Amino acid sequence: MIEFFQNHKKQCIIAAVISVIVFAVYLFLLFKTGYWYRDIFLYKQKAPFEGIEVYSGKDTKNDARYEMTMAKDGIKTYIAFTVNETERGYEIVFDNSENYNPKVTIYENGELIFTGTHAGFILLTEDGEYFEDPVKVIPSYAYPLPEEELFPSYNWLCDVSQQKTAIRGNILFLPAIIMIAAVVVFDMMYPDFFWQMRNCLDVEGGRPSDYFRFVQKLGWKISPFIIIALMIASFVIEV
Repeated sequence: MIEFFQNHKKQCIIAAVISVIVFAVYLFLLFKTGYWYRDIFLYKQKAPFEGIEVYSGKDTKNDARYEMTMAKDGIKTYIAFTVNETERGYEIVFDNSENYNPKVTIYENGELIFTGTHAGFILLTEDGEYFEDPVKVIPSYAYPLPEEELFPSYNWLCDVSQQKTAIRGNILFLPAIIMIAAVVVFDMMYPDFFWQMRNCLDVEGGRPSDYFRFVQKLGWKISPFIIIALMIASFVIEV
């Protein structure tokens, strides 16, 4: 390995720098915060001033651009949600001072839409009946949807007003990525180590076979593709 590095020093340095940059970009994207809306992640953007949170995302299936601006004032949450160029304003008031399930009042563009309670993942009217949200879950084969159906449900707005932001990627894949990369780098630096660990008790003075070297180098070449696949999976498979 030392001889290979000396003969290909420039290429090794370039490969190492590219690997570090790619992994740094991956970590940056992995830990970007925001909210999941349908199957689109709304990334947190730089806010114009303090007290305002801005999130945006692109929906390629419906050829739509989403932007959500949110501000909180005590028990009130103000949300402006834009689909392409059309904006709707919402005010969600949560009052959990009296009930186990907090009392919720929702306004849309200044008009009272709902008064009742937020019971977990559903809205109940003041009479205790299930509130049928006008926004339906549309099967994937129905895309693209009309703009009117791309606005958020009232239940989703309630959830967002109370929940913390999530990270974009699935960090469960990160330990596997780090472990595979570490093993490959270590194996390249000390190519006989794993062979010696496997055969130290029954071989003395031997050396790895050509087949072992072939499989070892094949593993070095395949590992980057496995790591890239895991990186992609950490963004495709939601937390």
